[in-house]
Amino acid sequence: MSELRPDVLYRLRFLSDLTLGPGGRPLFVLTEIHRPDQDGDGPPAYRRRLALWDGALRLLTQEEAYSPRYDGERYVYFLRRVKNVPQLFRLDLRGGEAEQLTHLKAGVEAYWPSPDGKRIAFLSRGDWEAPKRDAPRVYETLPFKFDGAGLLPETPRQIWLWSEAERTPRRLTQHPQDVQELAWAPTGRFIVFTAPGDARERARWRTRLYRLDPSEGRVEEIGGGRGPILSPLVTPDEEAVLFIGHGWERKGGTQPALYRQPLAGGSARSLTESLDLWIGNTVNSDARYGAYPNRLALSPQGDAVYFTATVQGASRLIRLDLASAEARALTPEGVNIAAFALDADRVYTLRERQVHPPVLALGDEVLFDPNREALGTLPPPEPLRWTSPEGHTVEGWVLLPEGAGPHPLVLYIHGGPHTAYGHAFMLEFYLLRARGIAVAYANPRGSTGYGQEYADLAGRWGEVDEADLMGFLEAVLARFPVDPERVGIAGGSYGGYMTNWLTARYPERFKAAVTQRSICNWTSFWGASDIGPRFTELQLEASPWEDPEVLWNKSPLRLVHRVQAPTLVVHAEADHRCPVDQGETWFTALWERGVPVRFLRVPEEGHELSRAGRPDRRVKRLEEILAWFERYLKE
Repeated sequence: MSELRPDVLYRLRFLSDLTLGPGGRPLFVLTEIHRPDQDGDGPPAYRRRLALWDGALRLLTQEEAYSPRYDGERYVYFLRRVKNVPQLFRLDLRGGEAEQLTHLKAGVEAYWPSPDGKRIAFLSRGDWEAPKRDAPRVYETLPFKFDGAGLLPETPRQIWLWSEAERTPRRLTQHPQDVQELAWAPTGRFIVFTAPGDARERARWRTRLYRLDPSEGRVEEIGGGRGPILSPLVTPDEEAVLFIGHGWERKGGTQPALYRQPLAGGSARSLTESLDLWIGNTVNSDARYGAYPNRLALSPQGDAVYFTATVQGASRLIRLDLASAEARALTPEGVNIAAFALDADRVYTLRERQVHPPVLALGDEVLFDPNREALGTLPPPEPLRWTSPEGHTVEGWVLLPEGAGPHPLVLYIHGGPHTAYGHAFMLEFYLLRARGIAVAYANPRGSTGYGQEYADLAGRWGEVDEADLMGFLEAVLARFPVDPERVGIAGGSYGGYMTNWLTARYPERFKAAVTQRSICNWTSFWGASDIGPRFTELQLEASPWEDPEVLWNKSPLRLVHRVQAPTLVVHAEADHRCPVDQGETWFTALWERGVPVRFLRVPEEGHELSRAGRPDRRVKRLEEILAWFERYLKE
């Protein structure tokens, strides 16, 4: 039996923030877990440093540094927290200490160097300071909180400019809502940026495109206002902006597309409508840490655009010709691209497979695998495609332990619902395998990577997805050496909702459950979640005053009296996405019904506990999950 244990997390190293550095070599962030707790001096913590690959790993910083950008000549810019506030720094590659460029009280949230590297546009709230924790806060619009950030500042995020000539940052915009992203024109003459037009658009997740003259501060609207706009990119002729977006045409399951918006105005045109692609990496993993942005990148010649798209369980790198709109995948099936960086001759990637977290690669050649020693060689899961009675195919995988079986089995359900399982590493699954427990996981309807019709789940939660998951489970039980009398179920977020739902709908099937950051009551979720009203509208097509019966009929709490499976409830206390009252309610209801139940409450953490929580809390969560399934599926 494998010796893989939860504390292997402390040995993992994570690659992120990939870009190009001097000589076109890959520049990235290497994150390790620092263990001051071993000396009795504080809890484990992530330690992010800049690294360059030039045939061997070369660390550029010893202190914290992340979000690097190379100016093409001598400086690497990056962010570092100073008194827990991120500030902009630069490192002279000729030598010397890193220089702090900004000293704003609110810090720097993101930044973009100009094409010539002489100016830096960045996002900040200037001299805004967070009120003391015991100070009252006053709000008049939504949203007033956000998962991972807590209560939101009352001061909008603006564009600021630092330049070599002026040295003192100056604010360029005074927009009524948070500026989200920006991009420089190739000549540096102007900037385009994205932001909601007003509070109502912000609450409805609608964004507009604007053009900014950095010398005069003049702003003009270009277009947008229908839905989200991500990763803006000005074309080489400076006549248009490319971006990823949509207009909520299919509610919450609308596939993002690549658009071209003329700078002179008019309507944006989709360049990928005929491709039926979900642009961006939406494949789940619990072994990434740092930034893996879903971004656009122009070819050096300016004739094509590169991006990732989720295709049947894998994020693949796509090249789209801007003249013909012809697209081709540059990476093979079975490989997940978490990030990429390119120049005229090479494409570097952070790529992952089901058996390992992201590695640095050039083409098919792995240059740096930071976790080979910690994880060793792991067996891949076995693929399974199940054809439903309606005729569509549900793709999934089964990870079997060593030995002949029959093995206990856990059905895992991903979050979203508009994400996917696939060709990315899941440490949690391999830890269960090491304890002799098989894992089955699949992409039911609502998942990404299988076309627009497949992704559309609006108004059908707990219906078509239920049919797909239960049909897939029965196929697993029929084809693999697993024990139908020892089946568990687990999931987080949407997967937690479906765990609650299915243990109530099929009380005889599941012998144990782990529900994490879940939803059990849509009415309370609607008002307490940071995304409650809009998410509920897009997913259930309902509101508390117009469709109260819809919200209650879709709530697992309505069926809690049917649940028999011993249940571990895992919830973070600072989760604003699926607030902790959802876990509290499910725990309370099960306890009152006499169902064996255990509640793991995790302080200070949010919705991303399993992926980005404090390392010792992540390990504790894994230990609790393993112990629960061992207790009820093996003993």
